[in-house]
Amino acid sequence: MSPDGTALLDEGVTVYQGPVAEGTKIHKWNGLYYLSIPEGGVGEGWQTVLRSKSIYGPYERRIVLETGMTDINGPHQGSIVDTPDGQWWFFHFQRTQTLGRVVHLQPMHWDDGWPVIGVDIDRNGVGEPVLCWRMPFDGTIPSKPASSDNFDSPELGTQWQFNHNPVDGAWSLTEKAGSLSIHAIRADSFRKARNTLTQKLMGYSGTISVRMDVSAMEDGQRCGLAVMSDKNHLLGVCRTDGKKQLYFESAGTVTDSVIFRGKNIILRLVFDVNADDFHFEYSNDGKTFSTFGQSFKPRFGFWKGARPALFCYNVDGDSGLVRFDEFEVD
Repeated sequence: MSPDGTALLDEGVTVYQGPVAEGTKIHKWNGLYYLSIPEGGVGEGWQTVLRSKSIYGPYERRIVLETGMTDINGPHQGSIVDTPDGQWWFFHFQRTQTLGRVVHLQPMHWDDGWPVIGVDIDRNGVGEPVLCWRMPFDGTIPSKPASSDNFDSPELGTQWQFNHNPVDGAWSLTEKAGSLSIHAIRADSFRKARNTLTQKLMGYSGTISVRMDVSAMEDGQRCGLAVMSDKNHLLGVCRTDGKKQLYFESAGTVTDSVIFRGKNIILRLVFDVNADDFHFEYSNDGKTFSTFGQSFKPRFGFWKGARPALFCYNVDGDSGLVRFDEFEVD
């Protein structure tokens, strides 16, 4: 390859071919070249390591991590890493139906020039993923989840991402201190709406809640809390002919709605991944919550797992405003 990475200089050399061998990482350690290769597919695969004195081979091959007796399927696409104090670790992901691609960190050490990853539970010479292990550093876990947000900073936290390229002039963290203000932009549906903020679902069970100020809504506007997955599910407030309604939407179809007359409302997602149960609740006072809409089972879709999202758009035009605050993950 040319030094600037824009062109190939020759046909290359094939050093290995395997079953769905992708995401290869190349390492050089103690004078040997190592190729760490996830093989066999995302959901069912294993981790292969090749080693050689020459990058062109020939290579020795060894499987170093497999599902084995665990339920952590497909030890896939990851890398060998070392720490400044000389520890070795291996991280990879596991694809799940609901949480998407979950990152795992495995203990690792070297034995006779080969990486030994995880624990060989079934004693067949191949490591298996661990369910629990010590942290690689001496530190403390923050008492407040990183995904909680009071929107009291002039910048969004790194846990957030926009589902589409944002329209920066239509959202603000400084327009009103302590609130995320989103001005509605016209869209035909939630899926096409701009300035939708999402983040990964953290943990296997819990609640996600957000307080909304809906006093500045305009006709045609929709805003609220969503779960994005293979099918989108929404709990929101809409305004039509000057009247606001609380509504539940599943895969683009509104199935439940009720008149809402307040200026503020708290929306909450209650989720239990292991029980395969998700449902929405709402409250006017933050003390008493009522279930609204049907329970649902989000699944992996669009290359992602289930993601909570805050949304605001207008089916009639560019008008209306909503303010989100006190976004909490428990």
